[in-house]
Amino acid sequence: MPRNKSLWISIEKLLLGGIDIPDLADAIDIHNLQTIDELGRRILATAGDVSDQHSKEFAKKHLALRYSLKVDPIPAIEQDTFEEQLMICGSPLDKFGWPEDSLPDIENINTQVNTQNSTPQNKTIKWTERPLADFEAEYIELGSYEKASKKHDVSRQRYSEVIKAKRKKSSWPNA
Repeated sequence: MPRNKSLWISIEKLLLGGIDIPDLADAIDIHNLQTIDELGRRILATAGDVSDQHSKEFAKKHLALRYSLKVDPIPAIEQDTFEEQLMICGSPLDKFGWPEDSLPDIENINTQVNTQNSTPQNKTIKWTERPLADFEAEYIELGSYEKASKKHDVSRQRYSEVIKAKRKKSSWPNA
């Protein structure tokens, strides 16, 4: 049980409470999703890939599995086995969620998403047009240029070329 005094509301609990999966996916994307680390501490979910068990992508992968079971149900006997396994082992989605006092208004998430997507300051820019500081922060967060390049679906070489050009332009030492 997390040590934070605020009640933990997991994605699994929200699913069981009837919250729609697409709304949960949007909440994961736009709100400060938290997870529980190996020591029971609440931490912000990372921006890593699906192999990172503390990442938003890991949570969305498991949410996608649940969605696929909803739209293409498995036979009842397998469903019972799946649900029994969840009861015994727990769900990976039990470790993702929000403290009760920070729970987003998920029922109205579509309104929030549409509003955020229409504001000029949230305009998406090409990954190559970001400032050098964003590249450096991304490298620190993900731990390697390989992971950073995968995040943008480009080769490591292309990613390295872009960051090298930005460093050279900014008079970065040893660029």
